[in-house]
Amino acid sequence: MDDPGEILSNAEVYKLADDLMRQYGKDAVIVASLRAGEMLNSGDVDGYRTWKRLIMLVDGMTAEEELEKVSLH
Repeated sequence: MDDPGEILSNAEVYKLADDLMRQYGKDAVIVASLRAGEMLNSGDVDGYRTWKRLIMLVDGMTAEEELEKVSLH
């Protein structure tokens, strides 16, 4: 996965969120949180903001998946 250290469009962020979910599943939020911390520690504020956007999206995607599982049972 590419390292989003720049400001990305909404479409690019949604694609990265989808890629994170496909690659890491429910652990995608943890991976994105770690990357956000790395960006902040290195002083890359734009990269940090991008990863925070990814965290919010992936967290929402994970919650939707959990709701779908509950609804099916």
